[in-house]
Amino acid sequence: MKKIGLVAIGSYVPEQKLTNADLEKMVDTTDEWITTRTGVKERRIAPEGIYASDLAVKAAEDCLAKTTYRPRLLISSTSTAEKSCPYQASIVAHKLNLTNLAAFDLNAACSGLVYSLAVAWSLMQTQEYEHALITAGEKLSMYVDYTDRSSCILFGDGAAALMLSSHQPEHEILAVELGVDPTGSNQVIMGGQNEEFYFRQDGRSVFKFAVEKMGNLIDLLKEKTGITDQDPYFIIPHQANSRILEAVAKNKGLPKERFISNIAKYGNTSSASIGLALKEAWDEQRFTKGDILMLIGFGGGLSWAAAAIRW
Repeated sequence: MKKIGLVAIGSYVPEQKLTNADLEKMVDTTDEWITTRTGVKERRIAPEGIYASDLAVKAAEDCLAKTTYRPRLLISSTSTAEKSCPYQASIVAHKLNLTNLAAFDLNAACSGLVYSLAVAWSLMQTQEYEHALITAGEKLSMYVDYTDRSSCILFGDGAAALMLSSHQPEHEILAVELGVDPTGSNQVIMGGQNEEFYFRQDGRSVFKFAVEKMGNLIDLLKEKTGITDQDPYFIIPHQANSRILEAVAKNKGLPKERFISNIAKYGNTSSASIGLALKEAWDEQRFTKGDILMLIGFGGGLSWAAAAIRW
């Protein structure tokens, strides 16, 4: 198989912050209540008239500025597209002046960025694509009911972008794993029309699913890459709830330092969250050559996706 890996990353979040102190003035909640149950301290909110595709474009611009490569394949992960047609990847390609490429959207809810990475990796193996751009742009705030204290505390807006290449990539993709349990398809629901959007989830069931599935995926990626707990590896999970990460760490006997999390700053940004956390850790030089990164997504569907990258 061709060696394919990550060569650049970008991100973007809106300027407006919605803090726990702000939410205390909107619903019956407190900073302590939110923090102890979710780990979220603040989240970013895109203004009216700014869409998920706009956020994806900004993240892609950040990514493209770090490499001379230009994509022949573009996959846009989103569960909050503002239109059915034109689809987000077409909008992003147009605004970036990208031409002569294949482009499509992928919706696997919060697992979408890793799903997109796996699909791009596969197409690059079988087709002539040398460089692929992945965007994950989400505007969750369009679905949030800011009178519902159980859900409005969770979500924020943001975007991330990854460039994959087969040209001597330093950060090689070693393994991927995708799946879904459709019997849980009604446990996370976003929908609506004519500006009447809604969000519902069975939080208890989703929590149990996420903890169990993340633990299983850690074991699976260890098996696929041949590493043990004595080897250096990091887990970059979907940023849904800090208590999920704490439960997984406890169940697997892993130190919290192995988990990369920035949920306190951005909340749950659906498929953008793994990219935002990876970008921040990359900028902070958290990883050294040879480390294994485990990107693990889980969410509506109930979907899951995992990828192992050798740094």
